[in-house]
Amino acid sequence: MNNSQLDDAHIYRERRNLFFRCRMLSRRSYSCSVAVKLRLFKSFCLRFYDAALWDNFTAGSLDKLRPAYVKCIKICDTFVKILTELNLHNFNTVIDKYRSNFQCQIHACENGIVQHFVHLHLM
Repeated sequence: MNNSQLDDAHIYRERRNLFFRCRMLSRRSYSCSVAVKLRLFKSFCLRFYDAALWDNFTAGSLDKLRPAYVKCIKICDTFVKILTELNLHNFNTVIDKYRSNFQCQIHACENGIVQHFVHLHLM
């Protein structure tokens, strides 16, 4: 984390990595079936590492990641067709899902140290 304790640098890194992964995927999966392309898209482009921990950031940094997600979907026409056919989640749903899964995992954890910090955070 940088000196200002903001997660903007992490969000910028994920935005840059999202574009890289999506371009790589569109080039390498040209001859794959729709099912394979969907699996690859979910595996490579819907992974925002440490997104559940993003708590302190400027609104502008997340506002730049949202259209990047949409642009990456539109890089390949096949992905747009897949999204409309299979109702793939939008950006806000993906981020909210990461956060809720993280919260569930923390509360289900039986580790005493983790539970101590959860208890402190709830107070």
